[in-house]
Amino acid sequence: MDQLQADYPTYSSVEQAVDAADLIVTGVPVAPSEETLQPSVTQRSNDPYANPQYGAVEGAGTQQELGVTVTVTSVRVERVLKGKAHVGDIIRVSQVGGQSDGQSVHEAHTILLSEHELGEGDSFLLLLSAFDAGTYDAINPEIGVLEISKDGAARPLGDTSVDSQAIGTSLSEYER
Repeated sequence: MDQLQADYPTYSSVEQAVDAADLIVTGVPVAPSEETLQPSVTQRSNDPYANPQYGAVEGAGTQQELGVTVTVTSVRVERVLKGKAHVGDIIRVSQVGGQSDGQSVHEAHTILLSEHELGEGDSFLLLLSAFDAGTYDAINPEIGVLEISKDGAARPLGDTSVDSQAIGTSLSEYER
């Protein structure tokens, strides 16, 4: 198994997380699929810290090696708290990790929607940023993907390394 570690924005309160999201919904997964995102090698900066693809040549043999495995899960929207979506819509949520060429790839802070078992009547609360071609990313894999129990309690999917002030304890905190 390959292990990745990515940097994500952090938030110090539920309000900051809500403000950062383009779309906030509750929903349930319908179907996952794996994809490989190929980075753009457009040379916007000659600083390798600002441009991780600095020096890469489009079409080079290393282009495939630069790809990032993501799992894109179709999610049926059950409730819209913020943004442009409707109940019943199917949205696409991209998360780093999945299967690539028979190899499992995991990002250290990400629990894939397709790998987390929801209880009966439970759903996911997703705080999302618009990405490419109608796909969304969580604002942060720990703060932006929570389980909501049928009684409205919110909880992270796993152990979290983020400030607990940024994660609400109930759906009502996100509805305000």
